[in-house]
Amino acid sequence: MPELLEYLTAARVILLDATTKDAALAELIDVLVRDEPSLDRQTLSDEIAKREAMMSTGIGNRLAIPHVRLTGAKSPAIAVGVSKAGIADYESLDQQPVSIIVMIVAPAGEHDTYIRLLARVADVLKDQEMRDAIIATDDTRTIHDILIGQDAK
Repeated sequence: MPELLEYLTAARVILLDATTKDAALAELIDVLVRDEPSLDRQTLSDEIAKREAMMSTGIGNRLAIPHVRLTGAKSPAIAVGVSKAGIADYESLDQQPVSIIVMIVAPAGEHDTYIRLLARVADVLKDQEMRDAIIATDDTRTIHDILIGQDAK
């Protein structure tokens, strides 16, 4: 199983300023494009929008995992955004606001890694107390450390 540490850097963890789904996704897209020169912002934005149009990636329990595979991506990458207030218009499966958004981008040819990363993120974030701790902190480094520490278990 892939480890989050391989794909999630502390610089890719942010506290979201956004109050809407589209703005939150745009913030995370900006983070990934800034850190991954192989990613084209417009292409990533278009593909994330297509994925969300198929079905919301808000999976419940205040968590969303938007994810895409891109032809131009050189390696998998993850960005995490946290919203204390929650994103009410995310259209989560449980109809609750989303507070933790984990965006995953993988190269088009790496289906196995892509699926394993999705499963790993869902597994790491299944613990309610850990999600509460992530939402409660104002420090992105602490959020990163919580995620990486939980992933090591």
